[in-house]
Amino acid sequence: MFIHAYRLYYPAMSDYRYLGDLNERQRQAVEQIEGPVLVIAGAGSGKTRVITYRIAHLIASGTATPDQILAVTFTNKAAGEMKQRVVDLLGPFAGLAAADASWRRAGKVWISTFHSFCARILRAHAEALGHKKTFSIYDEAESLALIKRIYKDKGIPDSQPSFGGAQNEISRAKEKLAGPAEYAESAGNFIERNVANIYREYQKRLSANNAMDFDDLLMKAVELFQNQPDILEYYREKFHYVLVDEYQDTNHAQYRLVNLLAGERRNLCVVGDDDQSIYAWRGADIANILDFEKDYPDCMIIKLEENYRSTQIILDAAWQVVSKNAGRMPKKLFTRRDGGDKITLLLAGDERDEADAIVEKIRLGLIYDKSPSDFAVLYRTNAQSRVIEDALRYRGIPYAIVGGVRFYDRAEVKDVLAYLRLLVNPADNQAVFRIINVPRRGIGKTSVEKIERLAAERGIPIMEALTHPLESLGIKGKAKTQIEKFLQVFVDLIPEVDKLPPQEIAATLITRTGYLRSLEDEATPEADVRADNVKEVVAGIKEYSDRMTEIGETPTLAGFLEEVSLLTDVDVWDKSVPTATLMTLHAAKGLEFDTVFLAGLEDGLFPLMRSFEEKADLEEERRLCYVGMTRARNKLFLSMAGYRRRWGDFTGGPSMFLRDIPEELVETERFNYWQDISSKKLSHQIGEVRHTRSRREPGESAPRYEHFEYEDLLPIGTAVLHDKFGRGVVVDREGASENLMLTIKFERAGQKKIMAKYASLEIIGH
Repeated sequence: MFIHAYRLYYPAMSDYRYLGDLNERQRQAVEQIEGPVLVIAGAGSGKTRVITYRIAHLIASGTATPDQILAVTFTNKAAGEMKQRVVDLLGPFAGLAAADASWRRAGKVWISTFHSFCARILRAHAEALGHKKTFSIYDEAESLALIKRIYKDKGIPDSQPSFGGAQNEISRAKEKLAGPAEYAESAGNFIERNVANIYREYQKRLSANNAMDFDDLLMKAVELFQNQPDILEYYREKFHYVLVDEYQDTNHAQYRLVNLLAGERRNLCVVGDDDQSIYAWRGADIANILDFEKDYPDCMIIKLEENYRSTQIILDAAWQVVSKNAGRMPKKLFTRRDGGDKITLLLAGDERDEADAIVEKIRLGLIYDKSPSDFAVLYRTNAQSRVIEDALRYRGIPYAIVGGVRFYDRAEVKDVLAYLRLLVNPADNQAVFRIINVPRRGIGKTSVEKIERLAAERGIPIMEALTHPLESLGIKGKAKTQIEKFLQVFVDLIPEVDKLPPQEIAATLITRTGYLRSLEDEATPEADVRADNVKEVVAGIKEYSDRMTEIGETPTLAGFLEEVSLLTDVDVWDKSVPTATLMTLHAAKGLEFDTVFLAGLEDGLFPLMRSFEEKADLEEERRLCYVGMTRARNKLFLSMAGYRRRWGDFTGGPSMFLRDIPEELVETERFNYWQDISSKKLSHQIGEVRHTRSRREPGESAPRYEHFEYEDLLPIGTAVLHDKFGRGVVVDREGASENLMLTIKFERAGQKKIMAKYASLEIIGH
C-alpha cells in the first residue's frame, strides 16, 4: 500500500529516471530482477552501485518490501556504505515519514556482513543449537588462548602441531563444514590425530563457555538451517531476494548458506570478480564464482568491463599480468578517460634505497599540492613496512598503517571487553581466566586452579563455582576475601545489564573493579595512555548507543560486544585523516588511491617463493598483483630492490609480473642501481638485472644466480627428490626455460605443479 503512496507523491521514481545514472550493462544487472544473476564486476566498474541500485529498484518498483531483501558482503564498512547509498537513493521517499519512518533509514533492508547476519540468526535461535542467546563471540586471540589452555591441560607438546597450526587446521575444517567427528575420520598422520583431539576438546569447551568463534557463526548457521527445516523455511519466506557481494571470496560454508537461503525462488544475484579472488589462504574458493553457471544453468551473466577509476595504461598493464592465468573468465577493462601517465618502475639498490625512492616521490607530490592521503604504499608482507616507515619518519611525512595493532586489540581494552563479556555471559570461562586477577588482587594461580577443578568436576561455569564455600577448597585469607569482592561486583551488576544504558553499566563496572584506579595509581606516562584507552572504550559504547538510537534500534551491551568482535582492520581505519597509507596488498582490496606504490616486485618476494610450487598459488599471486595495480586512479609506481637483506645477499631478480608488462607502458628510474646501464629497453634491463648489481659492500661476493638448461635436465620420466614432498616422477611439462612448470607425481604428496626454477629438486634417476 505504501509503495503506491510513494509513487503517487513521487512520480519521478515511478518512471525510474534514476536508472539513467547507470551504463547499459549496469542497468541490465539492476533491471534483471527475477531468477539467478551473475554479475562479473571488474575493478572500479561500479559494483557497489549495481547492488545498491538493484536494492532500490526492487523497492521502488514495488517488487519487494525492504524486509524481503537480504544483501551480504565481507566488511562492516562495505555494508555501511551500501546502506547509506540505498538511503540516499530512496531519499525522496523520506518525506512520507508517516507511511513508514524506516524508509529514511533503510532499517528494514538486511544489509550486513556474513558473520553479522549469522550472529543475528543464531541469537534468535540459539536454543535450537544448545546455546543461550547471550553467547560470546571469540576473536582470533581468544580462540588461540583457549587452544593453548587445552595443550597445557592435555599435556600436548606445543610443536605437534604449533598452537597457530592447530587453530588454522580447525578453522579450515569448519569452513568446509567438517565438525570434530568428520575431521577425525579423515585424520591420517600423528599431527592430524592430535588436531582431531584438540578440535573435539575445543568445541566442548566453547560449548561449556557458551561461546562461538568466527567460523562457528557460519558453520552453526548452516547446521541450523540443515537440521531445522522449519527455521530455514521461515527465512526463505522472509527473504525473497538475496544479493551477495564479493562472491569470489566466499568459502564453502558461505556458499552453502547462500544456496540454502535462495531456495526454490532462486532469486539470487551474486556480484564479484574472479580476477580479484585473493583469499584462498583463508578458505575462499574461486570455483564458487567460476562454477555459478553450473549451479544455475539458466542464470543471466552480465560483465561490467567499463572502469571508472584508473587510466587505460594502468588497466592495460594490470590485464597483461592477470590474463596469463588459465582459471579466469575472459574480460578486459576499458575506460573512457583520456590520457594518463606511464607506469614508473623504480629500480633500487637495496630495500633502503627503495624506501627512499618511494618517499621522495611522495615528498615531490606534496610539493605539487597533493595530500598525504593521496598516497598508498602496498607490499606483499608486513615485514616490508619497517624501512618505509623509517624513511617517512625521517622526512616528517605523516602515515598510517592499516593492519597494525588495532585499538580493540590492546591489552587494557581486551581486559575491559572481557569484564563486559562476563556481565553478558557469566558462563564465559575464558573471560574469567583473563581478568580474575586483573588488576592484581592477590588471587594466585593455585586458588584459580582449585576453583577450575571444582567447576570441571561438577560441570559448571567457573563463575558458578565461585559461589561455593571457598574454605572447602582450602582458599582462605586475602584470596578468599578478594574472590568474594570480585564475585559481588557481578552479582550486583548482572541484573542491571538490560535496565541501564550500556555506557553506564560499563563505567560502573570499570570503577567497581578498580581497573581504572589501578592504572591511574601507577602514575606513569604508559599507564596514563592505557587509562585513556579504557575511558575511550566507554566513549565508544556511548557512540554505539547514540547510533542505534538514531536508527530506531535498542542499544545493548551484547550488541556492542558483537559489533566490536566482528570489526576488521579496514573498518577501524579513518580515511579522513591526511596521512599516507601503508598496508598489505590483501588489506587494500576494495580501496582506491590517487597514487599507488607496489613495493618489492622481486621473484621470491612477490610472487612469494612458496607460490612457485603450486600453479593455483601462482595464479592467486597474479590476481593479487592485479588487485594492487588497479587500486591506483592516476599514477602507479612499481619498485624492486637488487639486494634485500632479509632474504640474504641477493634477490631473486625482477618479478615475473614485471616481465609481463609491455615496455611501452613503462618508464624506468634508477636509485643507486644499474648506473652502468644507459638507455636500454625495459625488457633488456629486466634480463640483465639477474646478473648485475652495482652496490656491494667490500669483500662481498657476486649474486649467487645460476642459469640451468631445464629442458636438458628434467625430461618427462625423471625421478626427483623434493625437500618437502619427497620422491616423485616428472609426468608433464609446460612452458620453457625459466618459465618451465613441471607436473610431478609424488609418492606421498600426490600430484603437484611446480615451477622448475624454484623447486629445489635433486635428480635421482631417469
